[in-house]
Amino acid sequence: MRPIGRHTAVGAVIALLVTGAAGCAQARPAASGRAPATAELSDAALDLAVRAGPYREEQLSLQQAEYELTRRCMDERGFDYPTWEGGTTGIDDSWQPDLENRRSHGYGFAGPAASPENQYPSGLSATERKAYARALSGDPGKQAVLRLSSGPEFTFGTTGCIAESRIGLYGDAVDAARVFYVPQEARNALNGPIGSSPAMRAATRAWKSCMKDRGQPYGSMAEARADAHRAHEAADADTARRTEVRIAMADGACALAADMPEVADRVGREQAGGLTSRQRTDLNRAAELRAAALERAQDIAGDRP
Repeated sequence: MRPIGRHTAVGAVIALLVTGAAGCAQARPAASGRAPATAELSDAALDLAVRAGPYREEQLSLQQAEYELTRRCMDERGFDYPTWEGGTTGIDDSWQPDLENRRSHGYGFAGPAASPENQYPSGLSATERKAYARALSGDPGKQAVLRLSSGPEFTFGTTGCIAESRIGLYGDAVDAARVFYVPQEARNALNGPIGSSPAMRAATRAWKSCMKDRGQPYGSMAEARADAHRAHEAADADTARRTEVRIAMADGACALAADMPEVADRVGREQAGGLTSRQRTDLNRAAELRAAALERAQDIAGDRP
């Protein structure tokens, strides 16, 4: 991980911003049965559920805006913070692969190891590090909880610069978590119907044929990922990484060749009516909040020096 001057590496901070949005998950049994279809999904909510069109570009815009607000907040508190150097969102679905991300990181099995030394600007004393962490993450005793209709709940901070950046972008810390998690809940619910559909089964057969032609005759995407993961147990780090990237790139290229993104989009939209009424209502709300946040993100981008 390359340091940025005296500051924390941008990649590590982005990871904190993305995963911290949301905090800790406490899994509960998923709700069973389906409610009557009473909430019709908006077009924006459907787009969000299937991650359609410019989804990744929009996510990058939101991440960049959140990052910029966090940087300004830390600056006001007297702390240096790294500047944004671009990158990808790190969103890489099996059916909607991000080849740019895979070319650099494979499936992401061998991410950079976290180090206490790269979490702070250099030269801070122990007392100053405490103050820096407090400014960034806030009071650990001040948290909120978001409970999804399918069971899981997430806790996250409501103070500190990370939380303040989300409040500035989404209007409320809970709404920020809602925009992050509700679409995931919907997509997770749709994955089963998408994967078992005749269209995706046909696309999977095309994927397997493509992989065989590339000299990687895996029976499924799960097998390909498992083999890439095993490489890290059987080879040195550089060899394992090259193996992982090679498999991940072939996997992604064959997914695109088999039209899996189009199939996932089309079938996901067809099956979205099977989401529970509460899930559809929550997804509509998340789409509205996200659209407003994207407008704010444009304003923030225009204000950057």
